[in-house]
Formats: sequence, C-alpha cells, structure tokens
Amino acid sequence: MINYFEVEPVLVAHLTDNVEGLLAVDTPFDIDDMLDNSNTTPSVSVIYYGDRMGEISAKGALNVQYQQWLIVLKLTDPMAQGGNTNSLRELANPFILQILKCMQGFDPKLAKFKHFKRVDCPVNVGSSSGFGYFPFLFEIQMFV
Repeated sequence: MINYFEVEPVLVAHLTDNVEGLLAVDTPFDIDDMLDNSNTTPSVSVIYYGDRMGEISAKGALNVQYQQWLIVLKLTDPMAQGGNTNSLRELANPFILQILKCMQGFDPKLAKFKHFKRVDCPVNVGSSSGFGYFPFLFEIQMFV
C-alpha cells in the first residue's frame, strides 16, 4: 500500500540535515496552525499545500500529478518593528540561500516520486512585532 505522504518525513530530515542554525523543523497542518505555534525560531515549517494536476489523457486517465509543499522559514528579531524590518531580511538571507540550495532539484529517492523544483508561491511573506516568515513553494512529480 502506498503512503501518499511518504515524502514528508524525508523532507523534514533533509532540511534538518542541510540548513545550519535551525532550532526546529515542524509540520503544521496549514499556515494558520504555523502562526499559532511560532515560538521556536529560527525554524522551518513543512506544510503539504495540495496537488497540482497535469494533463489528462483522451481516456480520462491522469498523466501527471504533482504534490506541492510549502517550506516556510520563521524568524524573530525584536529590533524589527514597524517601518524598519530590514534586519529580518538580513537575518533571513543565509537561511533562504541554504533552503534554496538544498531543495531545488532534491531527489528524495522514493520509488513513486521524482525531484523537487521551485514554483511560484501563492503565500506572501508576512511579519508582525519582530516575527517574520518567508514561504517558498516546491513541487514534486508523483506516480500513484
């Protein structure tokens, strides 16, 4: 029996092993849950975002299917308030570079999955009172 979400623990381990300086990698259900539990920073949240369906054949069979995963960097900087938030971006920069390096092209080496690629992210960056988050969306082709 296939585990539809078998790539998730591999993602968590990959980010944990390849992004230096993180205090945690968690798996909230959605962005709202992530924001409710954003006490540990710097950290990354791995969130299943949904599926993107590719072409359908003439007989109605699905040809290509992609799982989409949000990788969200979370940081705090008490000095980043109101109109002066550049320190959050400066703090984020080395983490973002590590996340992009380890995720773009990552092959989880699972039979039903190919490799990750970065796609346009529908979730915007956000901040409030010294807390900031930076979301990135990656998708992976899967075979069901």
